[in-house]
Amino acid sequence: MFKKILVPLDGSEQSFAALDVAAKMAKKFDAHVYLLSVFQHYSVAEGAFTAIRGDMEPEKLDEDLKEYYEQVINKGQKKLEKKGLKGIKGFIKMGSPAKEILEFVKAHEIELIVIGSQGHGELAGYLLGGVSHKVTGLSECPVLVV
Repeated sequence: MFKKILVPLDGSEQSFAALDVAAKMAKKFDAHVYLLSVFQHYSVAEGAFTAIRGDMEPEKLDEDLKEYYEQVINKGQKKLEKKGLKGIKGFIKMGSPAKEILEFVKAHEIELIVIGSQGHGELAGYLLGGVSHKVTGLSECPVLVV
C-alpha cells in the first residue's frame, strides 16, 4: 500500500513515537522510510530571544542546529535498524519547516507522512506542533499524526 514513508524528526518524544508507528507500517508494507529534520536560520538577535540549548553559541547557531539534527537523524536511523529495517534515508534541510516537508514529499514521491503532534520546546518546536497542522492541511498525500 505505502512504499515510501516520511517521518519528520525533531528529537522530541512525539517525533520518536511517530517513528515507532512508521516502523510498524514500514514492516507491514515493506516500505522505505525517509527521515527529515528541518531547522530555521536564526540570526544572533533571534537566538537571543528564543529558548536555545545552553551548549549552543548564538553566533554559530545554524552550525549547532545542523549538528543537533544530524544526531537526531542518526538516532532515528539506529532505532529503525534495531527494528530490522534497512535502507533508511536521512535528510536535514534548512528553511520553513512545513514548506520544506511538503517540497520533500513532492521531490521524493512520498506516499505517507507520519508526524508527531507537537515538537519539543520553542526551538525544536518549529518542526512539529503547528507545523503538523499545516502539513496535514496542505499535503497531497495521507498524513498520520501521532
